[in-house]
Amino acid sequence: MHDITIALCESLPPKDELDDILSQYYALIVVRMREMGFEIDPAAPKSALAEFWAHADDYLPPNGCLVVARKGDGQIVGCGMMKRLDHETGELKRVFVTRDARGTGTGRALIVAREQAARNMGLKRLVADTLTPNVEMRSLYPKLGFVELDEPIETTTYKDQPMLRPHLHYFAKDL
Repeated sequence: MHDITIALCESLPPKDELDDILSQYYALIVVRMREMGFEIDPAAPKSALAEFWAHADDYLPPNGCLVVARKGDGQIVGCGMMKRLDHETGELKRVFVTRDARGTGTGRALIVAREQAARNMGLKRLVADTLTPNVEMRSLYPKLGFVELDEPIETTTYKDQPMLRPHLHYFAKDL
């Protein structure tokens, strides 16, 4: 993977490092939402970061996991999170790979690492949602055994962002 390593975090990485990769992720989401015709508050990325930090423990053992991809120099070039929704189900969140690391298998590796963590947690099913313009994830999930669902599922985004529901695609995989 071009000297990229995937690591499951037992604790949160340094805030500035995580803020950097998440800021890139949120900036891409904002661009895509604006392209879809949504008016996005310029403060939305900072609000999203604050929301993440307010609930960061949801993405650490024993209730979840945080996986990062690092280049040989230690820079984070990708991330992915998973949190427990119920006794048997985990939700994949915030998978992102920087432009330079795309096409290296990093996104796939981030999903596979979270699948293994979910199995280790005793989960039986993973779910995810993604926006229509996220063609990368809409293409990758089926390649990794996820099935696109015809009906919505109550993911975090479904519950917290009702205006996005018509633009969400839902995926599930039995483990």
